[in-house]
Amino acid sequence: MEFSRIGEHTIKCVISEEEIYDLGYTMDEIMSNGERTQEFMNQIFDMASEEFGTDFNSGIKTVRADFLADHTLSLTFSEHPATEGMMEHLKDIVNGLLNSLPAETAENEKNKKGRTTAKKQDMVSVVMFIFEKFDVAVRFAKMIKGLPMPFSQLFKFEGEYFMSMDLSGYDEHELEKMSVIADEYADDIIAGADKRAFLMEHAKVILDDKAIESLAQL
Repeated sequence: MEFSRIGEHTIKCVISEEEIYDLGYTMDEIMSNGERTQEFMNQIFDMASEEFGTDFNSGIKTVRADFLADHTLSLTFSEHPATEGMMEHLKDIVNGLLNSLPAETAENEKNKKGRTTAKKQDMVSVVMFIFEKFDVAVRFAKMIKGLPMPFSQLFKFEGEYFMSMDLSGYDEHELEKMSVIADEYADDIIAGADKRAFLMEHAKVILDDKAIESLAQL
């Protein structure tokens, strides 16, 4: 089991199927969204509290579970005032991008570790906005078309629409503007090139390139 802090309000826990069993739960119970699910999450919150010295059992939480290809479960949970919403969540996710991009770019120019650097950068800069309704994704695309157009794709997975964007070229002002729009339109947000790779393999690809531009024209 591995805990990591994504931002001030967001914690990520990666736990294997075997570790879930060791805690006394089955995968079916975790997926049931019932009392046992809540018990499991409370136990994870307690362990995170011990890991970071913070009480994660109070306040408002949003939780997202992603099942990875290696039979591990990735849990990303955020705790913040409701008024901060998506803006704070997006800032948390791209915080590493803002802090690391200049140093990584400079390092890439100085040595031959470009592949490793690019991979680390890609893991941070790939963001997916999630929409329950297609028409909301269209409205979102129309609202952000004034911003620099990143490489973007649109996927559909388990009834939801995933707008994948590479924000590596965005500055802090542009990210802030994006977060304001996302706060109004997106239902959730996840980050990481690994998530996009999962969607490429398992989801329906609706638009493989220029998704924002295409939706904005509808």
